[in-house]
Amino acid sequence: MNSIQRNNYSIKSFCLALALPVLVTGCGMTGTGSVSFQAMSNSYREVLESYANDNILINVIRASEQLPMSFLDMPSVIGTGSVSASVGIGTNIMSTNPASVSGFFSSSAANAGTYYAPNASLGVNNSFNFTQSSLDNQSFMQSFLSDLKPEDINNLTNNNAGPKSILYSLVIENVQIRDRNGNVIQSWNNDPTSPQYAEFQRTLYRLIDSGLRTEVVTRREVLSGPMNLDFISQNLDKVAPFYEMPNVMLVPADGKNKSRMYEFVRFTPITRMCLIKNQKEENLQKQFTDSAFCNPHYANADRPQNIIGDLSNPGATHDGKHTLAIKLRSPRNIYSFLGSIASLQLQSNPKVIKIKNSDYFAANPSTVQDLNDDASSVPLFEVLKNNNSTRPISVVNYRGNTYSIPADRASRSREVLILLSEILTLSKVPGSIPPSPAVLIN
Repeated sequence: MNSIQRNNYSIKSFCLALALPVLVTGCGMTGTGSVSFQAMSNSYREVLESYANDNILINVIRASEQLPMSFLDMPSVIGTGSVSASVGIGTNIMSTNPASVSGFFSSSAANAGTYYAPNASLGVNNSFNFTQSSLDNQSFMQSFLSDLKPEDINNLTNNNAGPKSILYSLVIENVQIRDRNGNVIQSWNNDPTSPQYAEFQRTLYRLIDSGLRTEVVTRREVLSGPMNLDFISQNLDKVAPFYEMPNVMLVPADGKNKSRMYEFVRFTPITRMCLIKNQKEENLQKQFTDSAFCNPHYANADRPQNIIGDLSNPGATHDGKHTLAIKLRSPRNIYSFLGSIASLQLQSNPKVIKIKNSDYFAANPSTVQDLNDDASSVPLFEVLKNNNSTRPISVVNYRGNTYSIPADRASRSREVLILLSEILTLSKVPGSIPPSPAVLIN
């Protein structure tokens, strides 16, 4: 190997030695970019949580001032990220004999100012674009203004967000007793501004203590007359449409002298509200029709004329008994209810609406009727105005004032927020969120 080849080999080895730590350093910095992206994702989740809570709070405040409500949604989020890296060597060579390779890299004192400085740079760019859409459209409003259904209540009771007294206080509009002609004999309205509101709460607690709940039963609807197997096999073209109908089955016909006869029956699951029969409330059983009470054996009933009671849609009375009727609220009226509670709290002479924990009723029966028992009662929903002394769950600025929900556990505000979020989600039927964004924010 001649001198020029040896010098070239030394140059390559020298450059490789410099480049290696630069590349290693670059890989380490790329990890920093990954951490940055994760941090932005975590920040996005926190912002989205605040976005949802603030959306609820500001509409409660609007309802308290009897102003129009307006809801927004964030249907999509698009994240972009890029990482760019560069490496290089900064040099300053002082040579006494730059005409030759050996002289160029000479270590004589004349080139004492020579230096070789590796450098690396890394650029990380992360950004999120999200769309913000208005729910002020027909599809959403039709659902938002419609009364909740028993199946909605059944779904909401499965979230374990809190005692039933919270859920029922939000969703029940009133409780009525009706005679056989449908005339209202007695009524209790769930209106916190009414002087009779305490009577409604006492009635509600009594119903909860009597097992107010939802249950799913099966309604049996006969679609055809009795037929034998020979008739069915000879008329397959006529009976084929029954097989195409959902929830329809061919089952043995009901009744006497109908052996080896079959009929088409549709089995439809129905959610209903009802009370559980118990010895504590024998007076209720004497006063109200059977449709007011849960029937655990109804799913096995084989007669379609069995009563399917529903306290949210009661039928006619019979046997001289009365009908117990419970009217459910729409999501819109739930916000109005909470707006009334907020308005009472924020007036010059504040009034706080409290609620009992119904989970304690079984162990403490006396608390059901004692509305003055403050030990087992806490505020249902708490809103503060222009108060920065507590750490808030949610805070919004509206019409020159700051409203917040305190994060302490002295109220049921957390559970109410959970239920409101789920009820609002139930109102977002297909088509309610516009496919094109109202606002695109970069």
